[in-house]
Amino acid sequence: MMLSAVALVAAVSGCRTNKDILNDYEKATLIGDYEGPVAEIEEKAEDGGVDELMWRLHAGCSRYLLNNRSEAIAQFDLAEDVFLRNDATSVFSQGSDVAFAMVTNDRVFPYSGGGEDRIFACFYKAVDYASGGSLDAAQTELNRAAQHQDNWLWERKKEIADAAEKMTEDAAAYARSDSAAISADSIAKSRQTVKSAFSDANFSGMVKSQCGFDIACDGNVETLARKDWLNRYVQYVTGVFRWLNGEADAANYLREIAALDPANALVKADLAAAETGGRPANQVWVFVEDGLCPAREEWRIDLPTVLIPYLNRYILYAGMALPYLRYRDAASTSYTLSADGNSTAFVEIQDFDRLLKTEFDVYFRNALIREITRTVVKVGMQVALGVVAENTDDDYTKIALQASQAAAAVWAASVTQADLRSWTGLPKKAYAMRVERPASGKLTLSGDGAPVAEVELPPGNSMVFVRRPSRGAAAVVKTVLFK
Repeated sequence: MMLSAVALVAAVSGCRTNKDILNDYEKATLIGDYEGPVAEIEEKAEDGGVDELMWRLHAGCSRYLLNNRSEAIAQFDLAEDVFLRNDATSVFSQGSDVAFAMVTNDRVFPYSGGGEDRIFACFYKAVDYASGGSLDAAQTELNRAAQHQDNWLWERKKEIADAAEKMTEDAAAYARSDSAAISADSIAKSRQTVKSAFSDANFSGMVKSQCGFDIACDGNVETLARKDWLNRYVQYVTGVFRWLNGEADAANYLREIAALDPANALVKADLAAAETGGRPANQVWVFVEDGLCPAREEWRIDLPTVLIPYLNRYILYAGMALPYLRYRDAASTSYTLSADGNSTAFVEIQDFDRLLKTEFDVYFRNALIREITRTVVKVGMQVALGVVAENTDDDYTKIALQASQAAAAVWAASVTQADLRSWTGLPKKAYAMRVERPASGKLTLSGDGAPVAEVELPPGNSMVFVRRPSRGAAAVVKTVLFK
């Protein structure tokens, strides 16, 4: 009979977990307390370790919301140092000092960040540089964000290959760790179980219901097109910025967005104007980042015994832990811009829930394969010990083997954890609108009919970036002026 993880593992730690800190970060952000989480998050970042990148990104985000431009840029720079370290050495190689690392859980490896993490680290630096008047530095960061967009698919494929190689190595090492107790064909059995699980309608149905993941089609990098993973918001901002900054290739960025979203009148009009070669005059672009992106939660499940290729009466624990996305509320469902008695409705540029779901699905497909493999390899130890114990006549030896079997089950339960790390401060949606600067220079932004922010701009072209995590949080406004 299987033992529950609760029965096997006593959670008696007084330490705050990553999830505790992320939950508090969310609560503070939702009420507009952008200062509250900073000290703890920056302390965690300074501690380094496998979670440094995640904490650097959150620290940079908090500083960005506080309009501490230099501090925000510094934190994002430090985050990029970690990205570069991961480029040089795969995160899976960095976890090689943990015994059978890949057989435990993804949490033992350094947080690698997703493609959007890397793109937004550059993008937020660009906005802070630009709002501080450093347009050349901002353009450099936007160029780097564009390069990371181009690298997105290649980076995901590399991560998948690195993880698969590490799993094969660690599973084989685990299987060799006790030749008397581990079946030599445990790796082959795990591969067969993955195939069986992916084709099992009941198992697939549970995964789809709990995790929103369709095994049949979601997360396959080979079937993804650029439109599935391109960050249209960053691409659009880059095109407008380059246009206002006098760059000849600005229309190329706008052209791609117009092709992906042909019904978007705003982008279509900008593209037509940019293709004439002239620069705008006295125009204002306002961008609103609304809400918070999905956060990860954990779902624990026993791998159905019908899928396990072992003598199941010897299995004490065969649990799995998988992440799923918890979607969070929008601050407003629509925005309008008012100036000198005229109101203009914003258009949606990017649904980040959809974009980050695509990225999550790519991770999840391979995390699911790893988790099934882990479960089969770990139960192999329990079964082997149980079989030997049952066929041993010596009572003392039998007791020792049964104790080892129970210990193997306890260890399996103790390391069964889903990786819930992610950058939780990214937006849910992005909206945009362009208007001619009113004679008064005053603009009022409203969300669902309620005032959100007021901006006063001097003559000339400008870009305004508004970050609004929730209805109850104060909007953060950054303005960029062009001569």
